[in-house]
Amino acid sequence: MSVRRKKYRSDLEDLLATAAILRVLAEGFAYPQVGYKTRMLREFAKLKKARARSALARIAAGINSISRALRNADDTTLRSEYFRLFLGNGPVFLHEAAYGDGQRIAGRPHELADISGFYSAFGLRLSDDDPNLPDHLSTELEFYSLLLVKQAYADRGGRTQNREVTRRAAKLFLEYHLGRWVEAFVQALRENDPPTVYRELARALQLLIRAEIKRSRVRPFLASGRLPYDEMQADDLVCPMAVPAATAEGLPLAGATQIS
Repeated sequence: MSVRRKKYRSDLEDLLATAAILRVLAEGFAYPQVGYKTRMLREFAKLKKARARSALARIAAGINSISRALRNADDTTLRSEYFRLFLGNGPVFLHEAAYGDGQRIAGRPHELADISGFYSAFGLRLSDDDPNLPDHLSTELEFYSLLLVKQAYADRGGRTQNREVTRRAAKLFLEYHLGRWVEAFVQALRENDPPTVYRELARALQLLIRAEIKRSRVRPFLASGRLPYDEMQADDLVCPMAVPAATAEGLPLAGATQIS
């Protein structure tokens, strides 16, 4: 196999590995329903088997730390901590529009519309049964993961135009949305004494998003911190219950359904 071919294959595997990790992290920051611990341990066990891939190797220690923390935790405690940290007027918001920098002069409705526009462009929308807004961390992570998968398969299939469209969408979403607020979110979480599970999940997320920003060569204008409490967050007081994940071209997006 030529050097070029080896690099091409490595790049594709790296995209798919990164996508897989981000999907697990998305589940990690979703509401910890009954069975959360078991599901997460199962997903991280799958990731550890593929550790040789570079994306996984970067956070191998983090995967081990999260797994250890999960084994020592219980679902009831995690739910209690989730309520304390993330729901209602908790100290850490899981929504992008809750983090400001003075650059978002158009306001929250514009931000939500812009994020929804990305989803719509790829035939996705939030389920009517999903209490989360489109800027929820788990939803954004799943969407970005989906873009990486679509990019990898378009590349593998030689569909150059599809690859470039998806690659550009991923860069834009990373630069103007996901990559803009993860640092502020992680900092807010660290300042509020999170349990080890959430602290290690945030650490792995931070490492991966930093790596993606570097790989994609984007320069997001980082949010400086959390905005004051917004009454639009009040919907988070509702306990987020499970909703079946629909699919877009066979690729699930949690809380999303394909537009008919």
